[in-house]
Amino acid sequence: MPRPLIRPFHADDVPSAAALLAARHGRDRARFAFFRAGEDQAAAEAFLQPLVANPNAAGVAATRDGRLVGYLFGEKLLFGPTDMMALFLPPHSISMPVEGSALAEGEDCVSLLREMYAALADGWVRAGFLDHTVEIVAGNSDVQEAWVTLGFGRHITAATRPTGDAVAGLAPATVEVHRAGAEDIGVVMDLARQLNEHHSLAPMFWPVVHTAEAAARGFNQAVLDANETPFFVAYQGGEPVGMQTFLRPGFTPGVVDHANEVYLFEGIVGREARSGGIGTALLDHSMRWAHDAGFSTCTLHFAAQNFSGAPFWLGQGFAPITHTMRRIIDHRINWNR
Repeated sequence: MPRPLIRPFHADDVPSAAALLAARHGRDRARFAFFRAGEDQAAAEAFLQPLVANPNAAGVAATRDGRLVGYLFGEKLLFGPTDMMALFLPPHSISMPVEGSALAEGEDCVSLLREMYAALADGWVRAGFLDHTVEIVAGNSDVQEAWVTLGFGRHITAATRPTGDAVAGLAPATVEVHRAGAEDIGVVMDLARQLNEHHSLAPMFWPVVHTAEAAARGFNQAVLDANETPFFVAYQGGEPVGMQTFLRPGFTPGVVDHANEVYLFEGIVGREARSGGIGTALLDHSMRWAHDAGFSTCTLHFAAQNFSGAPFWLGQGFAPITHTMRRIIDHRINWNR
């Protein structure tokens, strides 16, 4: 089989690329019933058009004998260190979204993704973009292996559960869960700070980004003021010991059906209160609210290295749907440039 030709993605590639994405999405949707409909041409083109129109995105197409057999897109993230997104993603980095790639069936994932990524990454690195992430659908071992061979490791997992499923475990009788109001912003921000500090511990080592704290406070205050989705705070002995906050649509991956979906934004139990059932009490309260409010699914993200959070969420029925994988390129590569 001849090697594919890797070239820049053109606007007239959209129909062929959408056909590849629709076929892949159909296979994924057979495994994940709460994925949105997208296996038809029009829906797949709707996924692709924002990337094609994005001036900060670049894409390549792989063709063989004139037929498109794969494509890959990445976007330059240009927000600054004071932006709230800096809490979750590194500024001046590259993001390859879950809809940003698809391959024809039967193609060698490792070789094709390697060639397409190489064509894009060379320009990114020369421009000083050394931090790259890619989002893939969970359970596709061939695609994950391809990215692992390119130096990527699992960084963040998005996971979804039905809201109507029972929450496992017993909640302590001494805990009270209340919905926070706008006047509780101080409590909310203190618990959010505890979550950030938890993520800074080994083996996660996520930085505490103080430059984004003002933006995070403004964001949380706006959500509390709007009062459209709840922030639930758990109290024990009159002291706030945990919190779960919700958004619509939040950061739920685009492949998930958003119609009856709610996003769990921040979930934290204070260090001294962990392993006492506080998280169980919060989740039971939250899922009862979500189900009664007409939401059939709930999605969240957790750090792949989170030694306490990941086992808790997975043990409560949150099933991985996408993984964000990350690679940080040695900055010395540009010393001779």
